[in-house]
Amino acid sequence: MFQRLAITARAQASRAAFAPAARQLHASPIAAKTATEKVSEVADKVNKSLGQGLASAIETGEKATEKTKQTLGTTKEQAADAADSAKAKTQETSQTAKEKASETASVASKKKNEFQAEQHK
Repeated sequence: MFQRLAITARAQASRAAFAPAARQLHASPIAAKTATEKVSEVADKVNKSLGQGLASAIETGEKATEKTKQTLGTTKEQAADAADSAKAKTQETSQTAKEKASETASVASKKKNEFQAEQHK
């Protein structure tokens, strides 16, 4: 009986010695990381990607704002120039109209005087 027990004990011991170990055998550092470390790395990568995307969007917005300011400034200057030009043209036209009205009144007055002179003769 002792012999049988000894054989059984030796068989179990030899099986335990050759059974695969419960530990992980990995040579790469990525496989050796814990779930917490992996989640932390993924969260860090996502955070950086979002940050870069937002920074790019902000830069694009700033460029668009600057272009809009330049366009509005140019448009404002053009509108002011056009208004000044229109004002000058209006004044010139008004002056010309006054001169022509004065000439017409002068001619009409002369014609009136001539007509009256002929009527009195």
